Amino acid sequence: MDKPRLQAAAKNVRLKATLPDSARAISIAFAQYGPRDVAFVSLETGLKTFDVTDLDHPKLLDHLTKQEMALPGDDPTKIFWENEDINVDPVRKLAFLAREVNSFGRTLPGDRPTGNYIVSAVDPADLKILAFHRQDTGHTTTCINDCQFLWTAGRDRSDAKTGRIFVTDIRDPKNPKELPVSIDVRGKAGEGKITHDVQVDAQGIAWVAGDNGTRGYWTQGWHRDPLSGKFREAKAWDPIAYAGGNVPKVDMPTSFTHNSFRPVGRTLADGPRPTPENPPGSLLLHTEEAFGSPTCKTEGRFVISSLKGSYNGEGWSTQPFEMKTVGVWSPDDQEGTIPADVECSAHYFDVNKRIVAYSWYEQGTRFLDISNPAKPIQIGYWRPDAAVSWAPYWHKNTVFVADISRGVEILELEKGAYEAQESGTNVTLTAHHSKELARESGRDRVPLAPNPFYGWACPMLASRDDSDCGAGACGAPC
Repeated sequence: MDKPRLQAAAKNVRLKATLPDSARAISIAFAQYGPRDVAFVSLETGLKTFDVTDLDHPKLLDHLTKQEMALPGDDPTKIFWENEDINVDPVRKLAFLAREVNSFGRTLPGDRPTGNYIVSAVDPADLKILAFHRQDTGHTTTCINDCQFLWTAGRDRSDAKTGRIFVTDIRDPKNPKELPVSIDVRGKAGEGKITHDVQVDAQGIAWVAGDNGTRGYWTQGWHRDPLSGKFREAKAWDPIAYAGGNVPKVDMPTSFTHNSFRPVGRTLADGPRPTPENPPGSLLLHTEEAFGSPTCKTEGRFVISSLKGSYNGEGWSTQPFEMKTVGVWSPDDQEGTIPADVECSAHYFDVNKRIVAYSWYEQGTRFLDISNPAKPIQIGYWRPDAAVSWAPYWHKNTVFVADISRGVEILELEKGAYEAQESGTNVTLTAHHSKELARESGRDRVPLAPNPFYGWACPMLASRDDSDCGAGACGAPC
């Protein structure tokens, strides 16, 4: 059952609608079926599809349940985890779900399969699993080269234990084939470095976030390889380095990036305004997910970096190249922010017309104008009580928020947000608002617990009755 809708602390944002029975939502994707608009929602309970053609009256189409997804040896009463960034092939109508090691209550010394489910959504009201491809990771999975291949990220559970990307050929989706290659290797064998997620920009460059920053690759076409100096063809299993690197520790102390976005081509107008100093395609927006500062003062930030100086393979050197920081933002000392001990790390974000919709866990969904990349400003926010904002998605001038506690909420920016963007006016912290926030220190908390494998990078939600806790979840040893 969905939780009651508690009053939200909000500015320049209103709730337009909610998706029914969408509690424990983690990630969302969209696909068009002629005139019908369909949302794919990945949850702890499986995968749901909704007809969202009429946003005022969304309709559930199908639910691929965790019971249907369970493998031999799974406990189907336990949660499916985590598929943090669902991808959908818009042409073949396939959905890809990454399975983590602690799904369905799996614990050591038993077997703990990880990998990808490939789901047919040719009829979004009749979801069918085509295959489960087992491989040695399964945190996020991303379409590459028009969804002919998958790049899967996460902790490497093979004997190599390096940070790397696993490549799967899905040209025949019923018979996926893992290719014997390691892409974007990070750290030495046994160090346990990780890759976290991949985002493909409008130019086709795949950006890999994780330990030691964010790096981009050509995966198609002929390009000069800066690591060899040769001109060659890039392929999904043999990409060519493009640019990227680390962020100075003063701006990202953990050196762990969670996800990224490079405004270029058809998405250039979504990012900051280009200038001679920051020409088109030269900026990278990315997240640090970290929980070392309970008041958001030092860790868990949104960072805008310049790619200048990283086009000749500098980001692949033994000592990670540090990109120049152009701008930084966090909820610290901002209006709408709870000044108590709450989880306020940056998580997923999405960008539209120079406005970033951004999830900050218990600090809610923030809306930032990034027209000037050196000075991101907050123009609106939505922070309901008892919320855990996981990921926002712009869709037809609305924002779908996957809130793992409250379910999917559909938000609309009000006129005041666009006026603030036009005038460059930050939603400011007022003395009155500070007093209001002080009274919220005793509010109903949402219990988060360290993920047993990623720590406070990608935490888990402990249910209020602890029914999902125990061995293999909520920080218990595994």
